[in-house]
Amino acid sequence: MPRTTRWLSLAGDPDDVPDQTPRTPIHRWDDDEVDPEESTYPLAQPGPEPVPAWVLTAAAARQHERGILKTGKEADVHLVERVLGPQSNLLAAKRYRGADERTFTDDSQYRNSSAIRESRLRRAVERGSTRGMRFRADLWLANEFDVLCKLWLAGAPVPYPVQRLGHEILLELIGDEEATAPRLVHAGLGPAGLERAWHEVLEAMHLFVRCGVVHADLSPYNILVWEERLVFIDFPQAVDPVAHPAGMELLQRDVDNLATWFTRKGVPVDPGAVIAELVTELW
Repeated sequence: MPRTTRWLSLAGDPDDVPDQTPRTPIHRWDDDEVDPEESTYPLAQPGPEPVPAWVLTAAAARQHERGILKTGKEADVHLVERVLGPQSNLLAAKRYRGADERTFTDDSQYRNSSAIRESRLRRAVERGSTRGMRFRADLWLANEFDVLCKLWLAGAPVPYPVQRLGHEILLELIGDEEATAPRLVHAGLGPAGLERAWHEVLEAMHLFVRCGVVHADLSPYNILVWEERLVFIDFPQAVDPVAHPAGMELLQRDVDNLATWFTRKGVPVDPGAVIAELVTELW
């Protein structure tokens, strides 16, 4: 499947809130002067290999802020341009908010507390203390990056995860310099396009389950449409369908959400039959 890059459309999310988060420079030169245009790639955990040819990895590349694409309760997404000579990348920088700014929704259904081995930390997470909030954000960010790496390597239709650094994930943007990729809910597809989209959704969900991934918040709001293909985004709450106690319940919810939407759009979907198909991927 060809992988194009440039813009990621994240407008129109029902959870959008005003952004007030400034960008904090991550690195300083020896003279302690802040260099806000230094490429962060050499400092970051890189995405999976093979690294696509379009990714600028050189330390000599420069990095520029180009505005904000989306604000949300847990994270904001900024537009970043990375330049090296005549080459450039437009990327999506997903930045999780500081501990005092987060308004996490109840993530207890996604979070497997038994996986947090330190009892004090587990209690801090459950109480929602500052330490617990910080750890929850780290869990979501690390989970999203790891899941995207796994899915991208498997050939799934997800953005390439360029890097992870601090509370930021830098992602491939989907689109081009002229237009943003609309969300499925806003794409205005006709009957043939909707039918094709449903088959792509089903194919992607089969691949996700084979990889041990349930999106756990899948809806037409986190599926992009670009060049007649779908791209799936927003995986911080993804879980393993078997290892996680609520894995099958969350898979059922994903299927129900999409089946309801596609049926309403004139593409009849039997969620029971879909779940039965997906379960065969597990054993």
